[in-house]
Amino acid sequence: MSNPRRIVPGTTYLVTRRTTRRYFLLNPDKRRMLLAFYWYATAVLAAEFGIEIHAVQMLSNHLHEVLTDTRGELPKFLSQRNRLLANAIKVLRGWPEEVFSREGASVVALYGEDAVLQKIGYTLANVVEAGLVSSPEDWPGVTLAATDIGTRTFRVARPEVYFDAENTRWPAMAEIAITVPRSLEASSGHEGARERIVSAVNSAVEKARIVARKAGKFVRSLEWIFSVPHTTRASSFEKEGARNPSFAAGGNVEMAVRAMKERAAFLGAYREAFAKLRNAVRDVLFPAGTWRLFRELGVNVVSTT
Repeated sequence: MSNPRRIVPGTTYLVTRRTTRRYFLLNPDKRRMLLAFYWYATAVLAAEFGIEIHAVQMLSNHLHEVLTDTRGELPKFLSQRNRLLANAIKVLRGWPEEVFSREGASVVALYGEDAVLQKIGYTLANVVEAGLVSSPEDWPGVTLAATDIGTRTFRVARPEVYFDAENTRWPAMAEIAITVPRSLEASSGHEGARERIVSAVNSAVEKARIVARKAGKFVRSLEWIFSVPHTTRASSFEKEGARNPSFAAGGNVEMAVRAMKERAAFLGAYREAFAKLRNAVRDVLFPAGTWRLFRELGVNVVSTT
């Protein structure tokens, strides 16, 4: 039995989704259609499921997002939003196969402010480390500037491709605000949190530039980026079966210990409850954070309210 994912409202995550066989299906297009697909689908579904976006960057074969799941609906959001993206990309590219990797999304719970700041920096510096642009905001695809966080709202018209204008679920316009993570705002205030974010991103970007230079990577032109075929596959080495962590603590030992204890307690309680359920014990209580069995089978879950 694979380990269940613990879904707790209010948790901030780093979510990563990769394309099938590392094809460049997410590479920016000149018409910016992929950009519109992402922001429109994300705006509509984030509003529906209570998701707050803090940082995002879509490279040619993977997508990073730092987000907060305010209502405990992250699996629904990811499933429906990513299915929309995949279907729209199939139409745009004329792609007959699956778009995203069968391994599913990497979902890493962020424990503490250090982890949140580190992963925001990591997300926005990714394209710089790849040697494609010198700053996150120079990327012609889905990305943000550090200064967008807490100040910018994206307003996007319904794309003409794939989204049915006759379907009332798809409004003519959608919008989404790029928010400051609540944990940072609570400790530092809105402006203080924004200053910390900008500092973290600037530091990550500078380190990424050094890494790119050492690897002999140089900034590419927009024409070069747009010209890369979506049938290209990444050639860099990627270890098979690489570890996929369930949490990150940003180097904070106290937070890491807390995360490990919470994870162990949840898994222990879940497995005990699951064993009872298999033995037909009635009125089994699963631990708070049990999501899939609650949604699919309606099992009883310990209330935290």
